[in-house]
Amino acid sequence: MANGSDIVIVGAGSAGCVLAARLSEDPRCRVTLIEAGGDGDSSLVRQPSQWPLLWDREQNWGYSTTVQSGYALRSILCQRGKGLGGSSAINAMIVIRGDPHDFDHWRDLGNPGWGWREVLPYFIRSEDHVLGASSLHGAGGPLAVTAPTAPNPIAHAFVDAAVACGHHRNPDFNGERRDGAGHYHLSVRDGVRCSTAAAYLRPAMARPNLEVVTRAQALRVVLDGDRAVGVDVFDGVQARRIDALHEVLVCAGAIDSPKLLMLSGIGDPAALQAHGLGVKHALRAVGQHLCDHSIAYLLLPLKAPAPVHPSSNLGEAGLFMKSVTSSGEYATDIQFNCLPQVPVVAAARGLAPAMAIVAQACRPLSRGSVALRSADPLDAPLIDPAYLTRPEDLALQIEGLREARRIAAAEPLARHLHAELAPGSTATTDAELERYIRNTGACMYHPVGTCRMGPGEDAVVNAELRVRGLRGLRVVDASVMPQITSGNTNAPTIMIAEKAADLIRRAA
Repeated sequence: MANGSDIVIVGAGSAGCVLAARLSEDPRCRVTLIEAGGDGDSSLVRQPSQWPLLWDREQNWGYSTTVQSGYALRSILCQRGKGLGGSSAINAMIVIRGDPHDFDHWRDLGNPGWGWREVLPYFIRSEDHVLGASSLHGAGGPLAVTAPTAPNPIAHAFVDAAVACGHHRNPDFNGERRDGAGHYHLSVRDGVRCSTAAAYLRPAMARPNLEVVTRAQALRVVLDGDRAVGVDVFDGVQARRIDALHEVLVCAGAIDSPKLLMLSGIGDPAALQAHGLGVKHALRAVGQHLCDHSIAYLLLPLKAPAPVHPSSNLGEAGLFMKSVTSSGEYATDIQFNCLPQVPVVAAARGLAPAMAIVAQACRPLSRGSVALRSADPLDAPLIDPAYLTRPEDLALQIEGLREARRIAAAEPLARHLHAELAPGSTATTDAELERYIRNTGACMYHPVGTCRMGPGEDAVVNAELRVRGLRGLRVVDASVMPQITSGNTNAPTIMIAEKAADLIRRAA
């Protein structure tokens, strides 16, 4: 669009694809969507069981964390999608909204309009749900939400064993109850991954008012005084500017959105000046409050591994439970994922001889940061989630491992298993389990919070997702979450973008 666009969106991920599709529904609104990766479409992306094979391919940014003191000075992989669909094109496709109290807490932190009753319509609007339309689910929306087509027998056995241990059987984790064991609903349509590129963007790409620019690395948001007026990009050959007549929407995710703001001179003045960057707008919270779900896992050899179905997401079943130490308002504190085939890279090739039960704290308290490594936009940022730096997070991980052991010892799951491989039956004390978790733990790739929403100095955007103190600039992605949601973060990110589309349209 030669004269620029009304809206320029940076990042065609879980949020950016939604915004591009929704905002371009108005033929008078010209939209340009910028993506650093390619078209994000391949057989590995489309086939649900193949997502682990994308970890070292061009659809992934290839990030890792700094060495983690809570993880025995290990660096942890930080998988982030690169290409149309972003992380929704490489994730495990699990659709979890979280607990209603998550969003009421957002509201109570000073973000009006973000309580559960206000955000539920946007979850519903996004969905084409296998259960059909109801007060909690939508039908006919862009995002397919379906049940596993051929659940692994180990997943069935896990659910039945959890029920035998006293847990509620839950057919819908996004229904009336959050607790219990059951099979996940997945963003899969007819056995094919339904990323936000497939659900939202590709059906909209024929519109003349929507331009999608791939393989263009955003270098900086261009400011004219206190107003965002465009984005500088590098297309592999040259740098060029894409003008924004009304707004720039940064949707690069919880790692790259704060990076782009800092490269644009928006952030902590001392940190910017240390890299020789001029300060355009002082905002010390940029890149702070990084939070992710850390995990611990129980590894169990299988007597007879079941074949991997092509439509499997390699983690069809789960469990949510309340901690024995919890007295809070939330229904659950620990999430479990049953992986019938691990290691997952081998499972994607149908070769895995073991299963795992993975435990994570729903709302970890540990907080880290994203910082610039240098002033070079092509340099990876410094990612420090500060995993397990709060003792409460470690306590929930230990409790999760103990409950996973109890389920593994129950029928009908126990009959499928050999003796525990890791951490091993000799690891029984809290100290032994702590050592195991710190030496082997990882994460669920759910980073949030680095451009958090709120009214105070510790926030980056306000309740309308506008960057505080600037005009024509919003951040719309998981980075704006003031607190991590109680489960997988892709569906809440889509909800944020659906709501943001309405906020932007009303402001036009």
